[in-house]
Amino acid sequence: MGCLQSSGEVVKTRSSDMPSGGEPAKYGGRDADPEKPIVMGKYRMSMAKGDLLGEGSSSICRKGIDLETGQEVAIKVYKTATKSVNSSEEIRLQKFKRQIQVLKMLQEPFVQPKDETLWHADLAKASPSKLFMMLVDYSKDAKGEPAADTNDGVMYVITEVAQYSLKDYFALKREKNKPLSRESIKACARAIILVVAGLHAKGLVHLDLKPENLMMFNGRLKLIDVDGCVPIDSEVSINDSSISFSPCYCAPEWARFLIDEAENKIIARPHLDVWSIGITLCELVTLDAILKPMYGNFLRNGHSHREAGFLFMDWLGHITRAPVPKSIERFDKDFHKLIVEGLLVCDHLKRKSLAQCLSDPYIYESSASATHQELHEGEKVQRQHRHRFEDTSSKAPLYKGTLFKLNTDGNADEPAHWLKRDMWVACDGSLCYFSIKENKRLVLLDGVKLAGAKVENLSCKARDFAFKLDCINSDDHEQDICMCFSAESEAEYQKWRSLLSQATNLDGAMQTIRLGGVVADELKQFRLAVKNRRMKVGEDTKDQFAPVFKAKLWKVKAEGDRKKAEDWFEREMWIAKNGSLVYWSKKEDRELVYYTADDIANAKFIFLEKDDATHPWAFQVQLAPNSGVEFAPGEFAAESEALRDRWISEMTKFKHG
Repeated sequence: MGCLQSSGEVVKTRSSDMPSGGEPAKYGGRDADPEKPIVMGKYRMSMAKGDLLGEGSSSICRKGIDLETGQEVAIKVYKTATKSVNSSEEIRLQKFKRQIQVLKMLQEPFVQPKDETLWHADLAKASPSKLFMMLVDYSKDAKGEPAADTNDGVMYVITEVAQYSLKDYFALKREKNKPLSRESIKACARAIILVVAGLHAKGLVHLDLKPENLMMFNGRLKLIDVDGCVPIDSEVSINDSSISFSPCYCAPEWARFLIDEAENKIIARPHLDVWSIGITLCELVTLDAILKPMYGNFLRNGHSHREAGFLFMDWLGHITRAPVPKSIERFDKDFHKLIVEGLLVCDHLKRKSLAQCLSDPYIYESSASATHQELHEGEKVQRQHRHRFEDTSSKAPLYKGTLFKLNTDGNADEPAHWLKRDMWVACDGSLCYFSIKENKRLVLLDGVKLAGAKVENLSCKARDFAFKLDCINSDDHEQDICMCFSAESEAEYQKWRSLLSQATNLDGAMQTIRLGGVVADELKQFRLAVKNRRMKVGEDTKDQFAPVFKAKLWKVKAEGDRKKAEDWFEREMWIAKNGSLVYWSKKEDRELVYYTADDIANAKFIFLEKDDATHPWAFQVQLAPNSGVEFAPGEFAAESEALRDRWISEMTKFKHG
């Protein structure tokens, strides 16, 4: 993981910090101050909550001070392998040594590579120290080789400290509803492309590029998380647990390598990073990952973010056209051309190199200095605590407890309007509860609806630890949803807020998946499941979301009453070639999947009586339960009995046999 952001948790000595002997790690040796230990005899490391910069399964990063120069540094501490730390000591040492090797290599002057497509004249004028995070120091053995520190037996990497990531900057802009200026987008696009073109010119591929791994260092955009870099033309195996990636940013050919049984190995080439940069550049306009909505659609089909990631990659590996939002084209036709003709090209053989993109008219005319100035000055960007979450694929809920929920249209100041419920956050990010009335476990807000919601404090007289969820619906016909809750204590309040914030940000979509034996075994099981489907998502290679049947449908609004005419709205919908139920969203200005192919394949279709709804030809789509939790049925109505029969007939074609 990168060592430049923080998880926001109070940091104490814990089991994951323990060496193999079982005793808590004593950074700096046995006589060190536990609050401010001096490590490697040179650096004072802060153990304060606010100075924790980040944490992953194999390392922790904290802020420190160089005692000789007074310079602020980041101290990355590699944990010692234990039963509670899911990585072998061999892999940990490999990543530690690789990071040092790569950081040293990146600071060497540029030399033109043999592959001319990876070189641009601008790289000859670029200073490596302005493109890549700088290595300050690292722990060594008696011979001066990278190793655990001889004083305390812990491995350390010391680097310069970043202020914030590109992901943090996008979050600030989203919160303020303030898009980047045209000049800033052009300059930032050039800076991003130049940085990664520099990495490729040095003969390396990153494999996990995303806004979180591009950070600002004193006004300079630089690349981090290089301990997963591999040399160009390296062979990567699905069993290599030193390699990580993020589903929403990986290339289609990487997805195929993981999902298709015939491709257990892949050659690491720059085109893998080029796709990731294309997705990242789109976020300069959209301020959020463009494939997150599609990922969210697969949450219903998986029991966890890990399974949703596999379903997503099954789809991604078979696309023939990148689903670039129309907002990109409306923003700037030249920028759109760079994205769709240079970067997000599904056939990787036709994808441009990033060095070639530096000569693109849109990029060539930009000024790199504008990027550094715009992203560094004028706004205070709050650095988000960086905590790398690794999905265990467990079907158990992420958290379970009790919450008070405010009745719909209830008065928050009236204690009687708050009802106590058993609630939990499921592994797929859904907020669920147990209904005493129906004696069922039900989904209150599924992961798709919860994505993008805001979690905010709520001041009221009746409850001390209250908060609200504002869910902005992507459907222009649907009303936005506001729900109010209250915890029973401060500790419970903080726990619920943290978990719901992860769910609303679809953190699972941004999770890093590490290759290795566990993932390889899970993928093997997933492949068997895919083979048993009648039609997997992405099987159609021409245009998987093109309609096979299209007509008008009436639909009941969320939490609406099917017997009230005002709660119905009309919308054009279609059954796609891959079996999905799709519609056009005016609000999002793009196609959105209402039910995925797997939803339809496992759903029940129920006719409603004529007098049971305002519209006579009404029916319900009841999704299959997920781990025993049931979804509220979707309620629709056709314009005639014949059309209702046609809708049910077309959807039934995609049901599992």
